[in-house]
Amino acid sequence: MNKIKKPQTAVAESTAAISVMNLSKCYQLYAQPHDRLKQFLWRGRRQYFREFWALRDISFEVAKGEVLGIIGRNGAGKSTLLQLLCGTLTPTSGEVTVKGRVAALLELGAGFNPEFSGRENVFMSAAIMGLSQKEIEDRYEEIVDFSGIRDFIDQPVKTYSSGMYVRLAFSVATSIDPDILVVDEALSVGDGEFARKSFERIRAMKEAGKTILFCSHSLYQVEAFCDRVLWLNQGELKLCGEPQSVVQNYSLFLAGDAQASDAVQSVESVALTNPQATPAPQGHAHFSFVEVSLDGVAGRVLRGCPGENELSIRLQFESDPVLPAPTVGVTIDYGTLMTVTCVVSRSDNILIERNEYGRGEVTINFPALALRKGEYHVAVYLGSDDAVHIYDSAQIAATLHINDPLPEPGLVNLTHHWQSSAGHSLSFNLPPTGIDRQLVKLFTDRPFWIDAADSLGIAKTGIFEPVETALLQTLIKTGDRVLDIGANMGYYTVLFADWAGPSGLVYAIEPDPDNFALLDANTTDFQKNGCVHLHALALGETPGTAKLFRSKDNVGMHRLYDSVCCDGSSTEVPVCRGDDLALAPLDFIKIDIEGFEAFALSGLSHTLNNSADVKILCEFSPLSMMEAGVQPIKWLEWIEAHNFSAIAHNGTAWLPVVHDKLKRELHYLTELDFSDFRSKLTTCNNASITNAAIEAAVTCGYPRPILENLLLVRPQALQALITAGIVSSLHR
Repeated sequence: MNKIKKPQTAVAESTAAISVMNLSKCYQLYAQPHDRLKQFLWRGRRQYFREFWALRDISFEVAKGEVLGIIGRNGAGKSTLLQLLCGTLTPTSGEVTVKGRVAALLELGAGFNPEFSGRENVFMSAAIMGLSQKEIEDRYEEIVDFSGIRDFIDQPVKTYSSGMYVRLAFSVATSIDPDILVVDEALSVGDGEFARKSFERIRAMKEAGKTILFCSHSLYQVEAFCDRVLWLNQGELKLCGEPQSVVQNYSLFLAGDAQASDAVQSVESVALTNPQATPAPQGHAHFSFVEVSLDGVAGRVLRGCPGENELSIRLQFESDPVLPAPTVGVTIDYGTLMTVTCVVSRSDNILIERNEYGRGEVTINFPALALRKGEYHVAVYLGSDDAVHIYDSAQIAATLHINDPLPEPGLVNLTHHWQSSAGHSLSFNLPPTGIDRQLVKLFTDRPFWIDAADSLGIAKTGIFEPVETALLQTLIKTGDRVLDIGANMGYYTVLFADWAGPSGLVYAIEPDPDNFALLDANTTDFQKNGCVHLHALALGETPGTAKLFRSKDNVGMHRLYDSVCCDGSSTEVPVCRGDDLALAPLDFIKIDIEGFEAFALSGLSHTLNNSADVKILCEFSPLSMMEAGVQPIKWLEWIEAHNFSAIAHNGTAWLPVVHDKLKRELHYLTELDFSDFRSKLTTCNNASITNAAIEAAVTCGYPRPILENLLLVRPQALQALITAGIVSSLHR
């Protein structure tokens, strides 16, 4: 029975955008034209045709918002399936249920009237897809602009090149805001610039939750882009599932693997005792792996700064070993506007090495990437030995966002030097020297030096600890005297100096030499004006020296005790009692020295007693305190003895903390065998240590975060903050 359901019918009970049940399509093939007449005259009493089943008993569902890849050899039934889903073919048996508006790119210019102009075909095609005249008129300019063929829009489409056809067809299909987009190799015809632009639009539709059917011979593109993959072979559904599994099974099938062709299994169960022993099929080459990384961090979206990062593109491919070794190419494109650079192995006289089965791997490195601000796309190509035929490509293997705080225009930084009229060489002073660094912009638009690893995580947004930053912006007033303990690279120091203004005064404490160099560079102007004073030391209970231990995998982060978070290497630094610096009176203290707060504050007792209105924003990590030799409950009692109340953020607002309740919660941690717990973490990385610490605290019944910021204020200040609406009066 032939049946195509409309969206309004039984689909209401299902969340599927597309449902296919027992779908089959049979064509009648005649050996000679007059056999059709014979068949008609005999009215079925004799058969003058042979049956060809393009599809046989296919069933699957596509969820709303899912991207389903469809792969298979030519003639496997892919295009027939897509035409049945779009309603341009009628099934022989089975049923198709489609929910939502469908836009399809099945064949080049399908549905276009060759005698009509491009303009007329836009209105006709969009109307067929369900748009009203007014909707088409509203979208017409955008359709033409995206297609890029405005100069030819009033010419008959029969005069168009294949590329112009696909440009216009794609522009119309994606402009109607479809619920379901069907793409059948249409983008392979357009030029590189349009292919990139089109793929960007398809990716945006995916992010917007549209359902997409993506049929392509580019296995890498299918695996990277799709949520699931469906494999057709000779009209039958061979496998449908997770992309990597299906693509690898299909690759084995193409290679003639008996297990894959006779009985399809999951990738885990396929016998691959020697995966390199299977050559790629005859005349074939394709990417099997593409990885783009910036400074060793791989991803689809990468962020960097001019001249500061190394770009690496690692490519693996499989090819018919009988073919000459393929050519590999990489382009870096500025959006869809232009190609900034292109490297091709053939042009560089590089012979790509392969093993006896035609498999190879190559990595292309771009050290000190000289790109300026903007968004760039990395594309990769695998071509024939003469670079004429392209076997496989990935138009957008990765997107690079280069952040450049300097206002000058341009796409690249070229190597250059300055020379005075007297012949002396001039150099631009790039503070600080001797350490890896990059220049970014804070959210206040101020240029700011950070370490190459961006250990504060501010390169992307220009902000560190947004909740705390917002609080501090309301608390620091013009003319305030502020102490920044553990100033790191100077993020808060710079903000404090801006907010306190020329009449204010900021003292910054930072013992680590590399961080201090960046702190010094970031506060140069404030130091010249006398509103920032730096101290290259640590604060403690007694003067002397201490070991500063380096964090395992967080460049820029350190501990004044040998923590499991550190790698064991240390630097000796001077230690001073805060009271000896004669800082009082202070209006604000910011402390970022996880676990060591009690020692620094103990050495500031006299200063606190002589700073009546001082407020303190202090890290609170009970497990770190215990590791540093401090009992958190004792530290809380010290806070109370100095007449401070604690305020914490609950994820929504800043709320006063009930000290007795906090003490009861801290008591749970005494059940933890800390020595045993610490010894188990010595070989873990910091991410694993953090997860283990959270699990241990939860197991003990400790309900708070293992690391949070507490605002410590005295009674009169607490009431003022509640009155101002900065702090809620509800107890936590």
